[in-house]
Amino acid sequence: MEAAGEQRLLLRPGTEAELFKVLSGSRQVWGAGISLEDYVEYHRLIREHPWSRNHFQHLLLSDEAGEIFSSCKLYRHEARLEGELCRLAGIGAVFTPAAFRSKGYAQQMLEHLLDELGEAGYDLVMLFSDIGPEYYARLDFRLVRKYDPVYAFSNLPPKPPPVEVYEYLPEKLLDWHLVFAQKARFSLIRTRDYFQLLSERINWHRRYMGFREQRVLVSQDDQSYIWVDLLRNRLIVRDFATASAHPQDALARLLAALQAGFGAREITGWLPPEFERWPCLKLREKHLRSKTILMMAALNQKAQALFRLPDEEIHFWLADYF
Repeated sequence: MEAAGEQRLLLRPGTEAELFKVLSGSRQVWGAGISLEDYVEYHRLIREHPWSRNHFQHLLLSDEAGEIFSSCKLYRHEARLEGELCRLAGIGAVFTPAAFRSKGYAQQMLEHLLDELGEAGYDLVMLFSDIGPEYYARLDFRLVRKYDPVYAFSNLPPKPPPVEVYEYLPEKLLDWHLVFAQKARFSLIRTRDYFQLLSERINWHRRYMGFREQRVLVSQDDQSYIWVDLLRNRLIVRDFATASAHPQDALARLLAALQAGFGAREITGWLPPEFERWPCLKLREKHLRSKTILMMAALNQKAQALFRLPDEEIHFWLADYF
C-alpha cells in the first residue's frame, strides 16, 4: 500500500523480535502491573496455539526498512447470523508507537486490512473500542449499544444440585454450548481447537495476566455449565450454556450451587437478553457500556442482516473477548 510522502508501507505479520518491540510498548496500555516477561509469554502462547496457526495473526504496518508505524491483531472466525454461516474477522489491540500517533497510520492500516478482508470473502468485522465510537465510525463501523446488568439471585432451588467444579473447560461442554448457541440469532461458532484455546487461557490469564480466580461449574444432570470470575459477593459470568429443554431451570440450579459453594448472591457480565426474563434472576441495575464498546462493520450485502437485529440480540460472551 502507498502512504503519504511516496512512502511505501506494508501490512504483514511481525517477526518474534518485532512483536517483542510492539508488546514492550503496548504493555503500558493493556498490561499495567504485569512484568514484560509475563506479558510477552502470554502472547507467545496465544500465537503458538494450534488454533492460531490458521486463525490468528499479529500484523504490523511497516516500511521496507522495518520501521513499525502501527499494529493490530487479527482473529479469523465463523459466525451464525439468522441461521446462515458467515465469515467474521475480529480486530484487536490497535497500537501505534507514540512517535507516530495522530499521523493517520492506524487508519491507513485498518482501511487496507478491511479491503483485504472484503476481497478474501469475509462478511463481518468486529472490534472493541476503548476510545469511543467516533474514530471507528469513520471506517464504517457501527456501534452496537450494549447494557451491562447486575442481577440478584431470586427463587433459587432450596437444595443445590450436585455439580463438578473445574479450572478448565472439559471437552464435552462444547457439545452443550453448540446446542444452546443454535437458538441465538447471532453467535460466534466455536470449534474444538478454539474451545481448547479458551480452556487453556483460564490458566494463562491467572498465571501471566493477573486475572481473578475462575471456576467452571458443571451439572451432568442438566447438561449445563457456567464459567465465572470469583469476586467476594458478585460473580462475573464469562459463559453459560445448556442442552436442557428448560434453560432457565438449569441456570437456577447452577446459581444455587454457586451461592452454596462460593457465597455469591449476584452476577454481572456480558449477558444475553433472556436472562432478564428468567425468574431465577432479579434485575438490580443496568448501565450503558461506555468502555470496551462493541462495534461491527458489514463488508457485503449479506452481512447487512446483522443491523436489522435489535442490539441486544447481537450477543458476544465475555469468554470470547479478544
